[in-house]
Amino acid sequence: MKPILPIFALVISLLAACDDTTGMAGTEVMPSGDKVTTSSAIFSTTTRSVPAGRVLISTAHSYLGCIIDPETSAMTRSSFLAQYRPMDDYNQPQQSLMETDETGKVACDSCELRLYFTTYYGDSLVAMNARVRELDAQHVMEENQIYYSDLDAADYVASSPRVDVHTTYSIFDPANPQLSTTASAYYRSIAIRLPPAYGAEILRHYYTRPQDFSNAYEFIHQVCPGLYVENTGGIGCMLDVEFSTLDIYFTYHGTTAAGNDTTYVGLTRLAGTEEVLQNTTVDTQIPDGLMAESNPFTMIKSPAGIYTEITLPVLEIFSGEHANDTLNSAQLILDRYNTGEELYTDFTLSPPAKILMLPKSELQSFFEEGKLPDDQTSYMTSYSNGAYAFNNISRLIKTLYSRRNDGDPDWNKVLLVPVDASYTSVTSLYSTTDVLTRMSNALSLSSVRLSGASGTTPQVSCIYSHFE
Repeated sequence: MKPILPIFALVISLLAACDDTTGMAGTEVMPSGDKVTTSSAIFSTTTRSVPAGRVLISTAHSYLGCIIDPETSAMTRSSFLAQYRPMDDYNQPQQSLMETDETGKVACDSCELRLYFTTYYGDSLVAMNARVRELDAQHVMEENQIYYSDLDAADYVASSPRVDVHTTYSIFDPANPQLSTTASAYYRSIAIRLPPAYGAEILRHYYTRPQDFSNAYEFIHQVCPGLYVENTGGIGCMLDVEFSTLDIYFTYHGTTAAGNDTTYVGLTRLAGTEEVLQNTTVDTQIPDGLMAESNPFTMIKSPAGIYTEITLPVLEIFSGEHANDTLNSAQLILDRYNTGEELYTDFTLSPPAKILMLPKSELQSFFEEGKLPDDQTSYMTSYSNGAYAFNNISRLIKTLYSRRNDGDPDWNKVLLVPVDASYTSVTSLYSTTDVLTRMSNALSLSSVRLSGASGTTPQVSCIYSHFE
């Protein structure tokens, strides 16, 4: 065995040397006499309501209907354009087995468009009117294009559509009165009858060119470019359509397990989901005076309605007695404006669940480039306890200060934008975490008044540090 005493002695000597020279290293690296002090200050902002204008639309949901906000009297009307795709490994029975019409061609029993939803806004009893038309195969909505809420549907509707149907519907279905008229765990649907001849054309196309059903691109460009579902009348209800289907029913011949001849009812279902385009058009009419700067409040309203613009006191934060201080944190809380006389009903719109704060000049690029909030120049927060709280926007304020001489007249302005957030669950060894994966403009109906404009404006609470 090797001797260990010399090694032990060496370790002891090294420890002694360290103790002689580094015992106070944590404080001696600071200049003699320096210490850190903290201070705080509060600064007022300037806020106003501004029109949102058109917004970039996502394909997650579609909206159909027209509703007037009982609190503000603002009216929102929505329609949507949707593409459809065949299911994976799509196929139909052999042509020889299909029921035919009097001319010997493949027949269609019925064809319908189904709009599936779990959420709606407004009155379940009100009668709403809609028109369904086929889109133009020569001008197809393409995946690599950017579409906004003011898109002109007339540019995409066929001049002589194979489908042109008017219908009336309501949320409450008298044929199924036992169904709940509130959002639930299962999907409800509204069926709109389409011409059987349209379904027959799609069925027959398969037997002529089955390769056109191999993927969504070929199907959209060669078979069915999609449908435009337009709100044409009725006020008081808005559907949040999570997906829709184009259902084609047909009859075909076969045999039973015992070998007897029989007939079967078949269904071809074409899906309008996120994998293809669903583009909602939005027309929001804002009453005069709702955005007046003389109001003691500002507004945030979706879809494509109103944003709140905030002018941050950036120069004031970095001047005066705090000119040489370090900004450690800056909190901004935006309270819901209440007069105590609000009339809330079953149809009153809820505040946006989530809002995004970002520089005014970056609004368009943020959504077009599919960005996510980085907690440096863009921040997301949720509505909670009657307010939206941004707990620390110091990085944003520092960035805006550095941009003050860049020539942007809106360099110190930010917008509050209602947004929808999508998450993906990521599972590790010990836990599951929801990770933000996508953010889009909120197309759902929401509305909130915030204290501001000519009233009590939001304040930025700052904490500084200073070396003495």
